[in-house]
Amino acid sequence: MSLDLSKYTKRISADLEKLGIKEKLASGMAKLSARADAAKIEAEALRPKLKNAMDSASSLTKVLAGAVGTLGEYYFPSELIGGTCPRVAGEEEEIVWNAAAEACDTERVHVVWQSVDSKIWYIAVRSSELASHPDTWCPFASLLPGAKDAATPPVCYTYYSDEMATMMTVTPDGLQIYRGTTLVVRAKAERTARELGNVPVIELTPDQVMKLAPVPWYSVSLFEDRARRILAAAAVFSAITLAGLTFLIWLFASMALITARHDLSDTLTRTQDKTTELMRTSEKLRTSPMREQLAKFADLNDGLLAVNGLLEVYEVKDGKVRWRAIVPTNVTADRINELGGKNIESTGQGVAIGNAAEIEFEAISAGKK
Repeated sequence: MSLDLSKYTKRISADLEKLGIKEKLASGMAKLSARADAAKIEAEALRPKLKNAMDSASSLTKVLAGAVGTLGEYYFPSELIGGTCPRVAGEEEEIVWNAAAEACDTERVHVVWQSVDSKIWYIAVRSSELASHPDTWCPFASLLPGAKDAATPPVCYTYYSDEMATMMTVTPDGLQIYRGTTLVVRAKAERTARELGNVPVIELTPDQVMKLAPVPWYSVSLFEDRARRILAAAAVFSAITLAGLTFLIWLFASMALITARHDLSDTLTRTQDKTTELMRTSEKLRTSPMREQLAKFADLNDGLLAVNGLLEVYEVKDGKVRWRAIVPTNVTADRINELGGKNIESTGQGVAIGNAAEIEFEAISAGKK
């Protein structure tokens, strides 16, 4: 069964017209559209301001992004320096630190910097000088180009105190700070203003300083930060390397253990076979005739050594032993009989003795001659 939706739509529209709701809905939609158009126009107007804010950078943003502290009285450091540097987006902090560290001859410096377009204006002081003046701020920091209270360069700022006076000269291309007595700084300010084309000389009084927006010092120690990063990276790399070596050693040890276990049964079998073979060989040697001959040779040799004799011939042939030796003349016939020998002849070295086989051998040899 199909439904005719157009009939119901017309009926609902007619009911809304009777109640006056349709005109109210149309009016509300028109107001919402007008507000959306107005918001779009405001966003387009704010876009250049946002772009300018993104194109500039300063030490104040670093401080605001860090820990929040309290600022006390203003203070003009006695060794305050200032200058300008070319800007590289994203590297302003390192550039300022390098310039300030070289000028202050130390890596521990406090700086305030402002960067606009392609330039960085900064002032700096040694951190040791602020040790006795913590939580202070320098009014010149609030007058760097790009700051809210800064005048358009070129301009000269002076501050006179009872003891010393300080002057900061800002030009589109540079920034210089002078310090001296009141008379010297006042004369320097007038001369500099004339040289720059009668630029304004703004004298900072305590009342004017109190109206400035304080800008805190920013402590920079890139060398220590870089060293910490290098040490941390080296520690992580060493730990990863050590872990990798440990894993490789464990892997090789596991493989060796598995291989050793696999070959253990074969090794035991081969060892048992070799042991059995060795026992059989030793048994054969015990029952071999050679063992008896070796025993007889050892007994004869020991007997000859006991009487300082020398064995000249010992031959085993067809199971018969023939031997000949030389003994001293003082050896008795009983001793020679114990050795199983008989006198054969006297020589220049002593008495030649031998067994029956030797006597028979020499007789045969003499007969052939």
